[in-house]
Amino acid sequence: SDVARVLGVTSQAVSQYVRGRRASSTDYLEKDEKVSALLKDFAKKVAVRGQPIRQTELLDLAYEISTLLRATGVVRTTDEEKRELALRILRGRLQAEHEAAELFMSEAIKSSDDLVRLLFRQIASDSIRHADIIMAVISVVERGTSHYVLPDSGRLKQLLTLEEQSHGQDLKKIKELIDNQVVKILIDSVDADEAKHDMILQTLIGLGERS
Repeated sequence: SDVARVLGVTSQAVSQYVRGRRASSTDYLEKDEKVSALLKDFAKKVAVRGQPIRQTELLDLAYEISTLLRATGVVRTTDEEKRELALRILRGRLQAEHEAAELFMSEAIKSSDDLVRLLFRQIASDSIRHADIIMAVISVVERGTSHYVLPDSGRLKQLLTLEEQSHGQDLKKIKELIDNQVVKILIDSVDADEAKHDMILQTLIGLGERS
């Protein structure tokens, strides 16, 4: 009776589930360790709470199970399902980036140290940029297009050369000359950005040469 109340079904329906007269074809769910663990964890939470399950909870649980089964190949994923999964992940990340931007900008404002403030502002700025990128990706996924236009290979190589020349002054030496750990973090962040720029340009050059 308690199980029936929580599940929102009749006691007779619960008896039929237990006896295998309903959903008898779902044994494969328990054979998957991750799915089984997910189901047990969900059941424990429901049992402890003792309150009826909300429909949104069941839908989220079904989605998580479906995702796990697709990852193992038990259930095949259609192109439309892949698209919807991608959009769900992207929208979740977009929200997280917006929250991170607000959090670190708030921390930057409260910080009394100029260098620490600069680090927090950098993280907030990165999160805003990440959000812009994700919004652009969401737009592409929603439109279902894979088309892109690159500058010619020669121009990309020229840009890479110019970018590499801008690295002329090696900032690593600064880390040896100045004994300030926050300064070293800032220098590392600049070097990481420069490495990212090189990676982007080199990857674009490779794409251009293959197309």
